[in-house]
Amino acid sequence: MTMVTRFDPLHEMISLREAMNRLFEQSVVRPLWHLSGEPRPQLPLDVYESEQGYVVRALVPGVRPDDIGLEVQGQSLLIRVSYPAAVEEGRQVHWLLHEIGSGPCERVVTFERPIDSEKVEARCEHGLLTIIVPVVAASRPRRISVTAAEAERQPEPQLVTA
Repeated sequence: MTMVTRFDPLHEMISLREAMNRLFEQSVVRPLWHLSGEPRPQLPLDVYESEQGYVVRALVPGVRPDDIGLEVQGQSLLIRVSYPAAVEEGRQVHWLLHEIGSGPCERVVTFERPIDSEKVEARCEHGLLTIIVPVVAASRPRRISVTAAEAERQPEPQLVTA
């Protein structure tokens, strides 16, 4: 029995996209670099949602808490970080490999639910910035208890004994 396969253009497009992704991953040109060839610092983030709100984690190795700025506007959180320079200012070096960026970097995270800007908390420990972003109470899931309605009671039949 011969099996006939049909041409699927969607499948072909997906395989082309995968091939392009592999090409970019293997390329010498790194997306983190400016056209000048200097590495651009990138702020890698993890963002997840909990019942109480959101948690944002950012990698900030070598950054002091004073060099981190957080700002809430509406449903967005702006994170500004200034990565320290790799070498002392004014010192001339001949780089063999230069992948660690320095200087200012920022990221904006916009959340689906309204956030409570007065209760946002942040802590930085061992190069990991953790930001707790609670949502306003009105947008939190609320458990509603259901009570049983009392059924109208009918008198129970009485047994008559003779």
